[in-house]
Amino acid sequence: MIDWRNIVIKRTNGPYPKNRYGIILSNLSKVHRKFLVENRYIKRWANDDQFVKCAIKMQKPSVRDASSARLYYDWENKLPVTQEALRENYNTIDWVCAISKKPIKAKFMNFDLENFVDDEYLDVLKAPMVDSRILKSSIEFRKKCKELLLEQRQEFLKVAKKSAKRKL
Repeated sequence: MIDWRNIVIKRTNGPYPKNRYGIILSNLSKVHRKFLVENRYIKRWANDDQFVKCAIKMQKPSVRDASSARLYYDWENKLPVTQEALRENYNTIDWVCAISKKPIKAKFMNFDLENFVDDEYLDVLKAPMVDSRILKSSIEFRKKCKELLLEQRQEFLKVAKKSAKRKL
């Protein structure tokens, strides 16, 4: 977390250490350094420490930084989660382990053998021959992925047709 009250501005006259408008960048947080580097219009007032401190304090974090802290509601799990967790949840399919028949999460459109086996049974893949149960699971998984993609395509076409009719 950034402490907004204790922003220290140190100055230099030469090119070393790295600086922008004479303000040493190493003493500032990454967000503040980026702000000074990207906003060249500050150069006109850069000699005034009070102005620079006020500008840095008013600077808001970028959208990318804010979205990583933002929580999204996952309708499948009925829980608020981060954006990365949401992507991971929607990029997996409920599947069963080919060996133990335990429920697992398989990655969508990933047809590696590790995707169809529970973590406890990964040593089965070290055998010289591939188990036929894993191959059967792989074929069924391909069919399931194809069905899901076709369903999504149909839903998209329905929505596109409805919106096209409304615009006419």
